[in-house]
Amino acid sequence: MISRATLVPFDTLRHSPAWTGWHDLTGKEAPFLGPDFFALVRPLAGLGEVLVGTAESPDRMIGALPLVLEGDVLRGLRSDHSPSYDYTGSVEGLEAIWRLLRKDRRWNELVLDKVPAASRLAITLPAIAKVEGFPVVVTADTRHPYLPLGDVTAQMNPKFRSNLQRCLRKAGHAVLERILVPTHAELDEACAIEARAWKGAAGSAIESDARVDHVYRAAARLFGRRGQHSLYFLRAGGERIATLFAVEDQRGLYALKIGYDPAHANLSPGHLLVWLVAQDAEQRGLRELDFIGREDEWKRKWTERVHPHVKIVIYQRSLRGLTRYALREKLRPRLPEPARTTPRSPLPRRCQHADVIGVHTPFERIRARVVRGLGIRSRLRGRRPRPAAVPLGRPSRFEVGSWVRVRDLDAIGATLDPNGKLRGLAFVPTQRETAGQVFRVERQVRRLRDDRGITRTVHATVLLAGVDCSGTGDAPTGCGRHCPLMYRDEWLEPAAPVHAPPPSAHHQRHARVRDLAEIHASLDAFGRRDGITFMPEMAAFAGQRFAIANELTEVYECGHWTYPVQPVCILSGLHCTGSVLGDGARCDRACALLWHRDWLMIDPV
Repeated sequence: MISRATLVPFDTLRHSPAWTGWHDLTGKEAPFLGPDFFALVRPLAGLGEVLVGTAESPDRMIGALPLVLEGDVLRGLRSDHSPSYDYTGSVEGLEAIWRLLRKDRRWNELVLDKVPAASRLAITLPAIAKVEGFPVVVTADTRHPYLPLGDVTAQMNPKFRSNLQRCLRKAGHAVLERILVPTHAELDEACAIEARAWKGAAGSAIESDARVDHVYRAAARLFGRRGQHSLYFLRAGGERIATLFAVEDQRGLYALKIGYDPAHANLSPGHLLVWLVAQDAEQRGLRELDFIGREDEWKRKWTERVHPHVKIVIYQRSLRGLTRYALREKLRPRLPEPARTTPRSPLPRRCQHADVIGVHTPFERIRARVVRGLGIRSRLRGRRPRPAAVPLGRPSRFEVGSWVRVRDLDAIGATLDPNGKLRGLAFVPTQRETAGQVFRVERQVRRLRDDRGITRTVHATVLLAGVDCSGTGDAPTGCGRHCPLMYRDEWLEPAAPVHAPPPSAHHQRHARVRDLAEIHASLDAFGRRDGITFMPEMAAFAGQRFAIANELTEVYECGHWTYPVQPVCILSGLHCTGSVLGDGARCDRACALLWHRDWLMIDPV
């Protein structure tokens, strides 16, 4: 019998007796489904109001569903560092929580992603919502690779096993260390190892974000005391060369974060560590090693088995909710393919330069929209007759592929007006670093779409290979998106070719672009994922493998620096062609294409 269902603020619940009831309810679940883990990741889950839907019988809690209300969208309380998201409790408890939620008019969308496809939440909630007439959409989400335990060595691919055995012999006396409750010094060493390879340079290491660092350190101490956490080290030659943060329940081990020392990359330390950890878990009676996260290629060396996850979207039976459902789920899929994916589409034609991809409050987004004039000027311009095409500007005297030297600062300064511009183009501080250096001309800029969405003719201007707004210093510059910088002819002079050695590919990460079906399943009605537009020209790269040139950790938007909603990658050599704007407005800015991490499969560690 259910006495009540409530939607209570997280902090209120945390300081009430019901917190103990939530603990009791999740006692046999994976640690990341318990209230303490939700409390840890809460600062990473967005800026909305954090709530918990609870259902209680007269003597105990029988259901809990933690949520975040952002504007009029109700989301699951999770972050990129949450292994998974799920409801805990009985079917009756879930039904009671839903009856409470359906009456709440603050939300127009309920979005729950990374939900295990076989879970009670994924099966029951969509079914009961549909019965009551709520529009429901369930789509495929990420797939988590997992390795069944039980003589794992015999299950390995013979060639892969032979390679690891050779690495093990080369490593000499390799030892696996398992620490249940690590000290501060041991956590410091683990975080340092994890940051030594590409993660530190990319800003995605644990220690790169103080909030993430707190989550992993607190989880290690808290769950370690409960016997649900292990910090693993691989020691070779008396030195720790790889590490793994993991949590576990009675059934399996969940690998949260793995890292290795690139100085020992020839030993495949990451794979050796996984092998020894799997054997240790087998001996302790666990049945599964869950790799957690994306289906990256290095995980495929271990297993082809996956746990599928789904994304659940339920639309409120309100005018706004039903309108969103009609536009996103009914109208757009029925448009002919060319109407959905080409510049002639009746849907808004956007390039990624116009995307807002950072974390902002609703007020900041509204203010930024007001600053841009709410698009009124663009609409007024659209009512006046416009030429069929914006003409191309005068070409640069420097051909693509030729070599040029950036003139000295005095010579460039003599060309600038009092505002530091030449024919409207500013010579920005980041460009000062390039004075006197030699570069190859990568592209001529003869027409572009500016920051206000206006297509303009451009004369005698080029882009230089390897020069973008990020600069060479540690402090963030430009906008954070690594946009190419434009140079007027007057700022350049011919130069002899410079044949510098190519940058070392050692430890450079690579990624394979996922299949189009997987990518399209992740997009909203306007072809975006977390604000990032998947432009039609990006489809040509599906299935191909590229080096990861950069990973966006900060972007400048709405008047301040912030971090992307989700991880964003830039793949080497891939730039926007401007074709999304049509032949008459094709843009030559060559912005770096932005790739959501869910669209990529990252190569082995």
